[in-house]
Amino acid sequence: MARSCGFDREEKLVLAMELFWQQGYEATSIADLVSHLGINRFSLYNTYGDKLTLYRESLKYYLEQYSQPKLTPMVENSGLDGVLAYIESFVAIQKDQKYGCFLQNAILEKIISDDVVKEQCERLFDGILTGFNYNLAYAKSVGEITSEVDSMQVSRFLLMQMQGIRVLGKAGQYEVIDDAFRVLKSYLISLKA
Repeated sequence: MARSCGFDREEKLVLAMELFWQQGYEATSIADLVSHLGINRFSLYNTYGDKLTLYRESLKYYLEQYSQPKLTPMVENSGLDGVLAYIESFVAIQKDQKYGCFLQNAILEKIISDDVVKEQCERLFDGILTGFNYNLAYAKSVGEITSEVDSMQVSRFLLMQMQGIRVLGKAGQYEVIDDAFRVLKSYLISLKA
């Protein structure tokens, strides 16, 4: 009969996610995980498998519990104002995320060598694109923005801008982000009918 673990699996997963987020995959050792999670090696391997499996599960947890819920406002008929509000809150978050975005960090560290990381990142990008496109298409349908606007093309442009904002946020380039956001905001406002 298998022994049940004497700790909260999700709580330890969050701790692992935070450690990977701060240090990255390569710089985080099994010894670091054991120490940070406060469990022994056997429990770590028995509960999560190996380091890579734990990393992947941490990344999935981050996407599902942190990133995707922030997209919820983007699935409403909030039009251009909703897009602007989302990007503005996204810009503000960058100043609070000392270690940047965990998914962005994973992209930079492991996307070439890890198909699971690539899949999680594609899920994030698809969610962002869907949210932007939905709201821009809605804005177009109600005459809020001009009919010439290609909502998917603009959505892709906004996704590209957000990735730049993430990198600049991690680098602490907040003044650059603020100035660039003003230009981006002006561009979006210029789409109004």
